[in-house]
Order: sequence, then C-alpha cells, then structure tokens
Amino acid sequence: MLNTYTRPAAAALILLGASAATAMTPVEQVTVNVDLAALENERAATYWNEIADDLEVAIIERLTPQLSEEGASVEIDLDEVSLANSFESTLGLEENFLIGDVKISGEPKYTLKVSYEQAAAFFPQTADTDGALYDSPHYYDGMIDAFADNVVSKLK
Repeated sequence: MLNTYTRPAAAALILLGASAATAMTPVEQVTVNVDLAALENERAATYWNEIADDLEVAIIERLTPQLSEEGASVEIDLDEVSLANSFESTLGLEENFLIGDVKISGEPKYTLKVSYEQAAAFFPQTADTDGALYDSPHYYDGMIDAFADNVVSKLK
C-alpha cells in the first residue's frame, strides 16, 4: 500500500517492478513524510513543497527491480528544521544539508545527512557548481538524487 504522496507514475513503477524482483532486498512500500506546515518560513515551504513526492518517486525509480507485493517498508521522516535552515543559510552552500530519519522494516532507524557536496556530484556537467544557489533546480534535484541513492544503497 502506498501513501497519499504517491504519484500515478510511482504506482505504475510498482506494478512493473513487482514481477522483476531479484535476490536484492524486496521492497513493498516507500513512504516519505515531511510536515511543511511546521516550516515557519513561507518561501522555504514553497520551495520544498514537492519534496516528499519527488524523493519518494526517486527512491521507487531506483528500486524498480526490487519492488514486490511482500517486502520491506521504507519510511523517511525529513527534518523540517534542516529544510528551513538550508533554504535560509548564510553560511554558504557547503553548510547545507538534507537530513531525515530512515526506517527500513526489520532494521534499526538511522539518520541520513546528505551534503551539498554530495548533491553536486549529480549536477549536470554544464552546471556552475561554484555559483549554484540553494534555490536552483540543480541544488534541489541533486539533494533528492543524493538522498535517494544513499537510501537505496542500504537495500542492495
């Protein structure tokens, strides 16, 4: 069963992936939670508005061969304070992080912290990484990709 953040594309991926499950950890469900109402900064809430959907889809896309009707559930609770701080940081991009608690059924919960430096590895080669801003599409997409890759690496 998928949560309310799931897009139709994610549901289609699950159906396609259910028959392609391999010896890797089978995964039944991916849930990403974030309380955007808890963000006191309206600009940050608007900027991160789709993060739960986008991160969930990114993880599901990477897990397609492992998706199964029976398997582990992955639950991620993103840190709203970190989202606000990353958006408003005056410390510089290298001090920005995406942080969340990750719980994979049957395993201990852990906190995952993805840095700007890790996200920059996912920027297009043509992107200006020295001048990239926290509110650029490269930054947002890179943070999503780096976080998703880290979560999926624990399930291989």
